[in-house]
Amino acid sequence: MAIELSRLIEKVSHKDITLLAGEKGMNNFVSWVHMVESAEASTFLEGGEIAFTTGIGLNSNLSLLDLIQILYENHVAAAVLNIGPFIESIPQEVYDFGDKHDFPIFSVPWKTHIAEIIQIISYAITKSDQKDLEIAAAFKNSIFFPKQEELYVIQLSQLGFQVNWNYHVCALKIMSGPGSVSPYNRLEEICASLGDYFQHRRYENYAVFHNENQIVLVLGDYDKTMLDRFIRDLNNYTGTYLRKNEESFLGIGKCTKSIRCVKKSYDQAIAIQRLQEHHKVDKSLISYDNMGIYKLLMGIEDKEIIVEYYKATLLPLLEYDDKNESDLALVLRNYLKHDGSVKATADELFLHRNTVNYKIGKAGEVMGMDLSTMEARLQISLGFMLHDMIS
Repeated sequence: MAIELSRLIEKVSHKDITLLAGEKGMNNFVSWVHMVESAEASTFLEGGEIAFTTGIGLNSNLSLLDLIQILYENHVAAAVLNIGPFIESIPQEVYDFGDKHDFPIFSVPWKTHIAEIIQIISYAITKSDQKDLEIAAAFKNSIFFPKQEELYVIQLSQLGFQVNWNYHVCALKIMSGPGSVSPYNRLEEICASLGDYFQHRRYENYAVFHNENQIVLVLGDYDKTMLDRFIRDLNNYTGTYLRKNEESFLGIGKCTKSIRCVKKSYDQAIAIQRLQEHHKVDKSLISYDNMGIYKLLMGIEDKEIIVEYYKATLLPLLEYDDKNESDLALVLRNYLKHDGSVKATADELFLHRNTVNYKIGKAGEVMGMDLSTMEARLQISLGFMLHDMIS
């Protein structure tokens, strides 16, 4: 993630660097540094850089104001002008442009070696990136190797995440089309953008990283008010930043009692996300606390129990359908959804009632269950719910 401009300038304040204009832009975030001496050099900019210039490329076709405007249009975080033989003075129009657009412009005297400033800033950004990577790696260990506490407890404590804080895990999946997950580089881009966005929003004690096709956000020591605000901002972000062909699915796990329980919250978040993706719950239902009966199923820690139950109830029917190219599971699911009403099921699926009766009977036969009993219907309903969570 990037670093706030004001923090970087503090690290080089002893280098006689002076803010000339654009003070309101000091909260811009910086991703790297770049020397820009011409309009052509600006094509290498990606946005978020501090751009340094000695003015050696200025001429009758490129004024200092022209260069500043080009830097601003390329979303540079700030400009640093090396005052000397190529930039002897700064026109008032440059000051005015910086203040009007909240674009920070600094000056450094020629006697100051800008290479030293660039080195200090580059090192600070690299260290910040390294810290982010260490945080992400430690939280991944807490999720995938929860019993090996030596892989994450001490590391995260040293990085500012206390052991006995509460934690929430948010799982965000971005689909770039039906059944199509966003590619790796797009997830990298979204993670970086999310990190900058939440820094701008002044959040602390959070981590953003991606694992396979999931973007994971871990929040440390957030009370309900902070969590609600974070969710609102996350929804605002996904509503404005994502592309038109992209759709997001968000799940938020239960609040943990310590860093040792992050995996539980992660598993719950993933389960909620899958339910949304398969359209089994409304997309407005993102929190574990609002999942109703699904909460009970998510609370089963022994995943073998879930798999065994699923195999004993619903799996034989799904395998029968797959082998015979039939739709018994679809008919049965609708039958249960309509509280055992043959008419309602027939109407929704555009089938004759005799066909529905036959298929329900066949489904019961395949599973070896009497579907006229409440107990059997409850068992199969739970089987469908588990299918939604694990598929």
